[in-house]
Amino acid sequence: MRRRLIGALLIALCAFGCAGKKRVVPPEKLWSEGEDAFKDGAYEVAVDRYKALLDQHPFDARAEEAELKIAQSHYLAQRYPEAIASFGDFERMHPTSPNLPFIEYHLGMSYLAQASTSDRDQQAHTNALTYFRNLTERFPTSPFAEKARLRMRECREALAKHEADIAAYYLRQGSLRAAESRLRGLLTEYPETDASAQALYTFAQAYAKRDEDEGATLALSTLVHHHPDGPLGKEARDRLKDKDASAGGQDPLPLLLNRLDQNREQADRRKVPNSVSAYPDIGGTTQPRF
Repeated sequence: MRRRLIGALLIALCAFGCAGKKRVVPPEKLWSEGEDAFKDGAYEVAVDRYKALLDQHPFDARAEEAELKIAQSHYLAQRYPEAIASFGDFERMHPTSPNLPFIEYHLGMSYLAQASTSDRDQQAHTNALTYFRNLTERFPTSPFAEKARLRMRECREALAKHEADIAAYYLRQGSLRAAESRLRGLLTEYPETDASAQALYTFAQAYAKRDEDEGATLALSTLVHHHPDGPLGKEARDRLKDKDASAGGQDPLPLLLNRLDQNREQADRRKVPNSVSAYPDIGGTTQPRF
């Protein structure tokens, strides 16, 4: 009887001990389940299976690929903050991986997917541009480099439009000094963008209304020089037909920038602009959100 009790107690203790342990699943099964879920678009399940593989079999030959698949799953599920964290972790843990061009591109795309309109904060576009530029510089021959160059144009256009919208707002408010300051930054950083072309045309019109023929001519000439094939460039060329605005074939942009610098000293351009806020409801006033 006593032996039976001891045997029963040992069995119970063994069962209790086993119940406290997490069941270890073979790595082949975890990988297969993760891959099936990934292919089916069940990304949460895929992440769970890949993480289980890493937890239970950290030295498995597929561990690095599982880390990459976790980041991809987050990206494809549009969980972009999680994707950024996972891609960043992979890059730090595997600094010599051949997958780095893929990682850099998708880090940029994760930020770009979260970018908002031009009247909002542009940090997402700035971050995306940083990763795309880094990719083209570090891996210029990668297939992802050409994609990154196209995305860089997209980011630069968005950032330029943000600056152009602010310049246009100040111009409408009569704050010419603030408007020209934004125009100068826009032309210095993003002269090739469509947003710069539109800003040049808008300022040319404003200068013409103020009878500032030199400013209008320089703005139009710069527009023609940097955007000769665009619709605004062609219109600017037509407006310059009766003017001697060839500048000897040289780029008129430096002359325009110099004029903008000189304009800063003019008293009639010093009207203090209204404060611009991204949160117009604060303080009980409403301002355009640039």
